[in-house]
Amino acid sequence: MEASKPANSVVKALRVLHAVARADGPHRLGDIAERSGVSKASTHRVLATLVEEGYAAADGEGRYGCGNQLRAMAAQVLADDAVGIDAVLRALQQRLGQAVHLAVPSGDHATYTHKVDPGHAYRIATDVGAPLPLHATAAGKALLAHLPAEEAAAVLDRTGLPARTPHTHTDRAGLVEELAAIRDAGYATDYEEADASICSIAAPVLDADGTPVGAVSVSSLTFLVTEEQLAGFAPAVRQAAEDVSRRL
Repeated sequence: MEASKPANSVVKALRVLHAVARADGPHRLGDIAERSGVSKASTHRVLATLVEEGYAAADGEGRYGCGNQLRAMAAQVLADDAVGIDAVLRALQQRLGQAVHLAVPSGDHATYTHKVDPGHAYRIATDVGAPLPLHATAAGKALLAHLPAEEAAAVLDRTGLPARTPHTHTDRAGLVEELAAIRDAGYATDYEEADASICSIAAPVLDADGTPVGAVSVSSLTFLVTEEQLAGFAPAVRQAAEDVSRRL
C-alpha cells in the first residue's frame, strides 16, 4: 500500500494540471476538482504546489490558469524536432520562397524557436529566442486571437499597446476587432506593424483542446511582397500550421 501512494499522488497532480490547462480557463477550484475527478481538498493542495512551482497561476479571484513553467515546457516540446516540425517548415519555405518561423507563447510575449531562411540575397533580421510583442506581430496576434477572451485581455492589461512603428495597433478596441476577424479567417498579418519594411502572415498551431501552443509564420520585406500577395500566402501557411498541430 505504501508504495502505491506516490504514484497515486502523481496521477492526481497530472489530472489537476490537465484540467488547469484546458482552453476555456482560467478555472475555479470546484470546476478543476470536478473535471479532474480529484477531491477539492486534494485539488487545493496540488494547485498550491503547482502555483509555487510556476506550472499554474492564480488570478487573485479564485481562478487558476497555465503558469509560465507550463508554457515553457510546451515551447521545449515544439523546439524538439522528434515530430518532424523542421520538415514542415522547410517545405513551406520552398513553396513560398520566403523566411519561415515557428513561434511559441512565452509569458506575455512570443518567442521564435525555429527559422528557415529564404534562398535569395535578402534576409529577415529575426533571431531564434528573441521576444515578440503579441499585439504587433502576425504570430503574436494569431496566438492572442485564440486565447480565451479573459486571458487575452489580461495580457493586454499587463503589456499595453506600445507603438513599434507608425502602423502599430495602439487602439485596443481596434485590435480586439481585428482579433475577432483573425479567429474567423484562421490567420493574422502584419505589414510594418512591428518593424519597418517587414511584413508577416501567421496561422496558429492548436492543441486538441483548441489552445494555441504556437504559430507558423512567413515573413518578407515590404518592397518584395505587397499586402495582397502576403494575404495570398494564407492557404499554405494555414496548411503548415495544421500539419504541425497534427504532428503534435
